[in-house]
Amino acid sequence: MAGLYEIWQRAEASRRIDVLSGFIAMCEAGNDDARIRLARLVAGADKALSASPPDLDIASGYVDELVRWADTEWADHPYRPVEARPDEADRQTRDYAKDLRYAELPVLVREEMVGIELSLEVRFLALCCQPGLDCRTRQDVFYVAGRAAMALDLGHLEAAEREIRRLEQVGSAEPQGSHCG
Repeated sequence: MAGLYEIWQRAEASRRIDVLSGFIAMCEAGNDDARIRLARLVAGADKALSASPPDLDIASGYVDELVRWADTEWADHPYRPVEARPDEADRQTRDYAKDLRYAELPVLVREEMVGIELSLEVRFLALCCQPGLDCRTRQDVFYVAGRAAMALDLGHLEAAEREIRRLEQVGSAEPQGSHCG
């Protein structure tokens, strides 16, 4: 199974390819030659990313080619994609990485993840609806639930289950009387 850093790199390249190829496809809708060129570039990038191990240098070359094409042809286009700010790019890449990581997990692990995710959601919602939950505890519930969700995103079932147990402990603690605001 691929390491997380490799999955992250593949996800970054995939995100950029999807954004740029979608933009170029829209701009070149009636140009068959351009559509063929675009399909060739995307297929080459996909092949490089699907190789075992992925050839990230070749995939990056295809991304660079798409960037040059968009910059050359549509530099002033109001909808030309620009590179997202670092935090937004990471959020987008994280979504791609989750999907790539999930696809690499064995079916039994994915099925177990669904059960753990359901358990997390039920416990989280039950705690959020608990009357009299003080602000600090509510913040802790959100934080620990986020940690459990992140563990699931990474396919780390034991960590997710540990965080769910921790979530139950946080939710059962006596209110501290703190208020938000």
